Amino acid sequence: MINYLLAGLLGLLFVTLAKASSTKKDFEVANEKFVLRKFLENELYAICMSVVAILLMAITIQEWVQVSPKVSQYVTIIFALGGAIGSWAFLLFLGKSKKYIRKIVDEKTNIADGKV
Repeated sequence: MINYLLAGLLGLLFVTLAKASSTKKDFEVANEKFVLRKFLENELYAICMSVVAILLMAITIQEWVQVSPKVSQYVTIIFALGGAIGSWAFLLFLGKSKKYIRKIVDEKTNIADGKV
């Protein structure tokens, strides 16, 4: 069970770091300072929901295996992908950092284009 949880959490960590890297590049384009702590604070709900999803997977794993015993051969992969895909989706829909920086870029672009 520990291996499954670890796989799920590593999937979550992988996607969260990728999102932080992408967001950092957006901040650089906007000439704004990227602060990892602020990023994590902004994305806290999405990250927590991903952890809850991984825990729910762990709680229900016995039911999956009963439905199809062959699933037991792929549980670690399912947890890793579940953590990664779950965190990607939660960060996409609930994430605040990307929306924040895109708003700043839009405002700066409008100023540069003389629309404001």
